[in-house]
Amino acid sequence: MAYVFEYFVLNIFKMYWYFPKFFKNNWVDSVFGAFMSQSLFVPIAGTMLTLFNKGWKWRVGVSFTYVVVERIFTKLGIYKNRKWSTAYTFTAMPFYFFILSKWWDSVQKGNKMIVYISVFLAYWVNYTNVLYFCLVLFNKYRFRIGLLRDKYWEHFILVPLYTFVSGFIGTLTTLHLNRKVKLAGIAVLHLIDRLLFRYKTIRPSNSLSLFSLIPIHLMVLLIGEYYYSLIRKIK
Repeated sequence: MAYVFEYFVLNIFKMYWYFPKFFKNNWVDSVFGAFMSQSLFVPIAGTMLTLFNKGWKWRVGVSFTYVVVERIFTKLGIYKNRKWSTAYTFTAMPFYFFILSKWWDSVQKGNKMIVYISVFLAYWVNYTNVLYFCLVLFNKYRFRIGLLRDKYWEHFILVPLYTFVSGFIGTLTTLHLNRKVKLAGIAVLHLIDRLLFRYKTIRPSNSLSLFSLIPIHLMVLLIGEYYYSLIRKIK
C-alpha cells in the first residue's frame, strides 16, 4: 500500500525528495530513500501496531514520531518537501495504520478479494525492488520510451507499470496451482520482455541478457508462492 502511495506522490508528481547521498544520480538516490521509508520503516511500524492490536492513541503517537523524524531530516538536508506538507504526513499516517488493521482482519477471515490483492501486492513490491537494485548495482534493465527528457524520471514511472503487469501474471500463476499454468506464465513474461526489447523500451546490453530476467521471474514467483502459502495457513 505504501508503494502505491509513493508511486503517485514521488515518482509521478515529485511532491517531495530524498537526499540520502548513497548514489550520485539524484533520482536513483531519492528512490533509495523512498525504498528505506516505504519498504522498511513505515510498513514495519504499521505491522507492529496491527499485530499488537494498538488503537488510535498509538497510531497518532507513532505518526507524530515520524513527523518529528521528517522535520529532523528536513533540517539535515536528507529530505525536502516540495508540494507535500508535514501536516499531510501527520493526517494520513493514522488512517494508513487503521487501513492495515482492517486489511489484516479481512485476511484472517479469508476474504478472497483481499487475499488475492495481498498476493498481487507482494509480487508488485518484490518485482519493483529487484529491478531497482539490478539498475543501481549492475546498470541493467533501464526502461525508456523517450517522452520525458529526464531518462531516470521516465524509468521510475515505467518500471512500476511493467512490474504491475508482471505481478498480475505472477498472481494468476500462483492462484492456479497447476505446473502447466506456471510454465505458461513464465513464457508469457519472457515474451513481454522480448517485445519490450524489440521496441527499445527495455535497454539491456543485448537480447541474450533478456534470459537473465528468467531467473528473476522464477525467484519472484517462488516468493509469491511462499507468501500465498502463509496466507492459506492463516485462513
